[in-house]
Order: sequence, then structure tokens, then C-alpha cells
Amino acid sequence: MKKSKILSIHESLKNNSIDVSNILETVHLNQIKLEGTNSILTKCVIKNEYDKFHFDPNNLLSCIPYSLKDNISTSEFITTGGSKFLKNYLSPFDATVYKIIKSQGAILTSKDSLDEFGMAGTGLFCFSGEVKNFLDQSRIAGGSSSGSINTVASGAAVFSIGTDTGDSVRRPASFLGVVGYKPTYGLISRYGVLPYSPSLDHLGIITTSVIDAAIVASYIFKHDEKDFTSQKLNSSSDLYKNLKIQKNLVIGIIDGIEKHIADDESKLYLESIEKIKRKGFKILKFKLEDKFIDLLGPVYQTISNIEGISCYSNFTGITFGDSTLDYKNYQDMILKNRTNAFNSQVKKRFLLGAYVTQNENFEKLFIAAKKTRRFIVNKFNEILDNVDCLLIPGASSIAPTIEFIKSKTKHTTYADLLLILANFAGSPSITINCGYVKKLPFGLNFNCKQFEDQKLLNIAYTMENVFEEDKNE
Repeated sequence: MKKSKILSIHESLKNNSIDVSNILETVHLNQIKLEGTNSILTKCVIKNEYDKFHFDPNNLLSCIPYSLKDNISTSEFITTGGSKFLKNYLSPFDATVYKIIKSQGAILTSKDSLDEFGMAGTGLFCFSGEVKNFLDQSRIAGGSSSGSINTVASGAAVFSIGTDTGDSVRRPASFLGVVGYKPTYGLISRYGVLPYSPSLDHLGIITTSVIDAAIVASYIFKHDEKDFTSQKLNSSSDLYKNLKIQKNLVIGIIDGIEKHIADDESKLYLESIEKIKRKGFKILKFKLEDKFIDLLGPVYQTISNIEGISCYSNFTGITFGDSTLDYKNYQDMILKNRTNAFNSQVKKRFLLGAYVTQNENFEKLFIAAKKTRRFIVNKFNEILDNVDCLLIPGASSIAPTIEFIKSKTKHTTYADLLLILANFAGSPSITINCGYVKKLPFGLNFNCKQFEDQKLLNIAYTMENVFEEDKNE
């Protein structure tokens, strides 16, 4: 499916002007193309509002259309978190990231669908229905930032802000052929963002190019006293102006990981590595034992689920939920609200979290998982000590079909699990497109150490050019 022409931020800068009416008309046309995908929960700008926006040539985000994953609080628009509990919730305040972008004159076009509270990874668990892939509606867009990925891929937004707890920006970016960038933990404030697992949650940037990702990051990388996990970038935060092509890079890969990728995608992955080699970059292979990768899933589930159940313990029907239900007592109110409002995926994760919190399990499961996470991060950083970045597949395949996902109890492989490494380490990670399989996109993911965001963006920018040059030859 083709999308209508829409300018990127970078292309807009070349023209030094934006026709607000024209660009918003294009957004609306592309929103129409998204109908049937369930990508948008709230449309935020209407045609008779065009005259409210005035282009400022000195501001790179001025009049740029963007969307937000609907777990980011906005005082003007409903924030649902993808949950029945919050289907009519209007936040009394704005999330810091939204406040920053709004202050730059960017135009919020939509609040986008997501798996309830970010808990799923498929896009099939939003209270409003399943999110379908814009490029092929028989397939998933990925989760949990499924709606945001679709709005950018379709041209219904120039960029979107999503969240990434295990891969929720970067894996869907591979499925839709866009850029999914998860910065260092804490560089984008999470104040006003509905959590899933606070020690793993990152905000992420979705764009159609690395340049655009760098531009958005340059604005929203700000320390926030309201977020106790907020961090400052040690180097210059003007990532866009410092973006440059790299030479003499040493890139690490995981030996044998291609065996855990679908056949045609594995071929594309290996061909992409060969393209990188031909450009003069050095590739180093590292061995990760299967038993090491086996740790990633259980550690992620243990930590995320116990943090998730803690975050939503106040969803009882009093503070949030339906207080009009017929109930016998307080416990009955909680039971009925949670039974009626939470979807099956959230219930499953909360049950697992509750199991881990039991006295007899807390030490042997949760504390053990935290110690194992440190072991995993140390191993990850040991690899990064010897290379400029680690390259892994952006996913184990092109976007799977919805039918396939529903027929499988497990639909990820070791290749998918490797994306969790950057969340455990709080390190920057980015997925870019490297080509197509069966006319659908497939991406590569690049990782650097904490606070090496400029370095990572430079590497991604370089590799983006490598793949573009190859397409044009």
C-alpha cells in the first residue's frame, strides 16, 4: 500500500517553510488509509483548526505533525493506556515529553492504540480492538507501540513518541520499515507516562529517518526534576547538528543468530552484513551460549510483571474503574472491576507478578532475577567494550500474521529476545530498515553503551546510507 507524500522534518528544513493547511490535509488523507487498522484512538486536530498553527523557521519542530502512544498523558485529550479502566480518563496534567513538544509548536494529530498498559508485544490487546499492520492487514504491526508505528509508516504523522519496555518501539519498526530509537534510560522524562515496568520502561522515538530521530531527540532530551530517574546527557544534546558519517567502525554480531531467523530473513540479514563489510567496516563475532539467551525471557517476565502489578494496585473501582457496579463489599468491587476491565494478557501478567511477590517466592525468584539481570548486563557490556556497537536482527521475521500469533503459545525466538538486552542495560538501541522480504520490511538493530547516543545515531545514520546506496546501485 502506498502512502501519500508527506514531508519529513529534514525535508521541511530544506524548504525552510511549511504549508500547514497542505501538510495537515495530507495527514488526514493518510489517517483515512489507516481506517480498519485500529491504529488511532483519538484524532487531535480537525480541519477548521488549521489557522491556529504558524510556522517558525527557527524551530525545527514547528508545525510538524506527530502522534503519541496513548499511555502519554495529555490534559486536552483522553489518555486510555489501551485499557477499559481509563476509556474516559482525562489527565489533569501533561506528561513532560508532551509539554516540551507542544511548546515547540509541533502539531499533535492523534493518540494511538497500544496493548493495554504496554503489556503484550503484539498490538492485539487494546480495549478498542486488534491493531493491524498498515502494509498488510492480515499481519500484526507489533506491540505494544503498534498504533504509533502505523501512523508514522502511513504518513499520518511525521514522528511519534512510543514506549519500549522490552522491544516495543524497535521490533515493530522492523515490521513497518521505519526507524525505532530507544535512547539511554532516563534521557526522555517518563513523568506523566503510564508505566508498565519502571526499571525497564524507556520512551522511544519513531520516524522515517535517522536524521529525524536525531532532531526530535535534540529537543526532548531534557533533565526533569519531576522524574527521579531522569538523567542528563554528558555530551552535547544537539544530536542533529553533530550527526555525521562514520569510518573504521568495528561492529559486533552474535555468532549463529541467523539460525533463529526465518529463512529468507536470515538470507537478507547475512547479505546486509556482507554489504557492511564491503564498505570497509570490520565485523567481530561473539558467542552467546543458548543457556545465556534462555535467561532473558524469564528474567524479563519476573521483573516486569512484579513491577507491573505494583504500578496498578490502585485500579480498584474507586480511584479508577466503574464505581457504579453492583457489589457486596470492597473486595467484591475490586474483583468485578478487574475481571471486567483487564484483558487476558494483563491478567496473566498480574497473576505471574502476584506469584513472585509471595513470601516464599520473593527471594528465590525476584531477587534472583535482579542478580541475573546484573550478570546479563555485565556480559552485554563486555561485548561492547570490544566494538563500537553490537548489531542484531530487528526481529526474527517479517511481521507475523495475526492467525499465526493466535495459534502459537510462543511466537518469539532467541533473535527477538536479544532486543531485551538494551532494556536491562538502560542503553541506547535503534532499528533501521535494511531491505524487504516478500515485499515486507525487515530491519537491523544497533546497540551502544549507556550515554553513547550520539555515537549510536552516527552509526545508524552511516548504515542507513550504506543500505540506501545499495538500493540505488
